Amino acid sequence: MAVYHINVKQLTPEAFAPYGTVVDWPKNPEDYYAFHTDRFDFIPKLGTLNCDSGHMAVGIATHFLRPYRMGNMERHYHTEELMVPFEHPIVLAFAKNAGMDAAEEPDIRQVEAFLVNTDQGVVVNYGVWHWTPFSVGGNARVLCIFADKTGDDDCDIHAFANGDILELHLPEEE
Repeated sequence: MAVYHINVKQLTPEAFAPYGTVVDWPKNPEDYYAFHTDRFDFIPKLGTLNCDSGHMAVGIATHFLRPYRMGNMERHYHTEELMVPFEHPIVLAFAKNAGMDAAEEPDIRQVEAFLVNTDQGVVVNYGVWHWTPFSVGGNARVLCIFADKTGDDDCDIHAFANGDILELHLPEEE
């Protein structure tokens, strides 16, 4: 048996080119923002993944600390969505849908929220109601992968009935 040794290299687009594409934080992220709000900055496309049905977009959102309150949910009819936090945990809220009826509204009484640690990620199924991540412990960068142009073509956002608001409580707050 032989033991081979190699030196680990710095990851650069050029060094990795024979194997694929590097997804990296841009030097001037403000040049790439699709959304710059008081809740988060979002860079929706730092690369793409090929799949049988088309292209997937790879983006990173920076979610800012904000109150754990929400009045809306969104869903996607034609893509699943991957979210993976890097720096800090996130809280994500979900509600099942009764079908794919465009007239359906999210049911605030059916929402469940989950703490997603930095060593975890989630794939959100088609049609599942969800909302933008809430950062825990500091601003959180979150890897986001879904079908290219989902924000333009496949983002169904609804407010809760009667203008209701949902407040989320972390486990240590109970």
